[in-house]
Amino acid sequence: MHNEATTNNDNPNNHYQCHHIFPDDTRCGSPRMRDEQFCYYHHDSRRVVVHPHERIARRSTFSLFTPASPIAILESLGEVMTRLAANDIDVRRAGLLLYALQLASTNLRSAQQSNQTELKVHPDFWDEPVQDPDQHS
Repeated sequence: MHNEATTNNDNPNNHYQCHHIFPDDTRCGSPRMRDEQFCYYHHDSRRVVVHPHERIARRSTFSLFTPASPIAILESLGEVMTRLAANDIDVRRAGLLLYALQLASTNLRSAQQSNQTELKVHPDFWDEPVQDPDQHS
């Protein structure tokens, strides 16, 4: 990374502004760090991830069951919990997966309840003759 501060000193009135220049030739509006030319985000010493294990956990891939049944949801839940306990997955990703499993569980439960209400219709209902209310017996 080249030092943008040498090419971005055209506005001396802004002593406290970051010297980073974006690709569209606009200057970063953040305040720069004390005795530095750049803000925290654009400074060279900023580390992307504090713990290298978290970087590995973000890139790790694994498969979950398709949440088509309560058993599959429980299996997927167990997989996420195991990986979370072993620090093989970062907390944010685990939270997103757990939220998705919660949504799947709620949707599956409501779909099962609607199927049960459809099945509660009396089977002989359709076999009975329909009487016209205007017709007197």
